[in-house]
Amino acid sequence: MTGGYDISTDPSRLDIAAIHDFLSNRSYWAKGRTMQAVQKAIENSLCFGIYGPRDHFAGFARVVTDYTIFAYLMDLFVLEKYRKQGVGKQLMDAIVNHPLLQDIGFWRLDTKDAHGLYQQYGFQNPIFPEKIMERR
Repeated sequence: MTGGYDISTDPSRLDIAAIHDFLSNRSYWAKGRTMQAVQKAIENSLCFGIYGPRDHFAGFARVVTDYTIFAYLMDLFVLEKYRKQGVGKQLMDAIVNHPLLQDIGFWRLDTKDAHGLYQQYGFQNPIFPEKIMERR
């Protein structure tokens, strides 16, 4: 527990309804995502939940990875009432320092508005954007 918050990768502790509500209704990147899609994504990712006092769900992130070469950080959010308290930084610390993720040589994430947070953890704009392709 750090700063009164507990971070866990135990999927049984995740508040799936709160995660779905945030992603589907309040995020800019996952508007309209179905409950079924949220559940399937969680089942196939290394998920991190952060919990405040009295075990209240405060935030979430998931990592899609092969645990060796590549990791994609996705769906990181902190619920509104827990923002501006360092919760996002605690969550990022837990993710980048997680024992199962120490061999990862290449990380990726997408963000529209949190560049400052992620830069503190070594993320930067692509060195060769002309070589990066994606299908959406």
